[in-house]
Amino acid sequence: MATVIDEINALLAGMSKHDQERMLWYARMLANPPQFPHTPLPPGSPPEAVLNIRVDPETADAMEAALEECERIDPDEW
Repeated sequence: MATVIDEINALLAGMSKHDQERMLWYARMLANPPQFPHTPLPPGSPPEAVLNIRVDPETADAMEAALEECERIDPDEW
């Protein structure tokens, strides 16, 4: 029975160089996830303060997709 490492190596061997590099990037991200500082807004912060929040592009895309998915949910189907 093949180990996980063996199976991953076999899959990578069949991929293009570009896809291998993408998988390497993904593995590195999993091994060392970026740390974002937790800086909650102080009580009483104006709503405009949210406009100053910055996140990396991947996080922003994930947040946007999650919000769009929520918009498609029909609460009557729960």
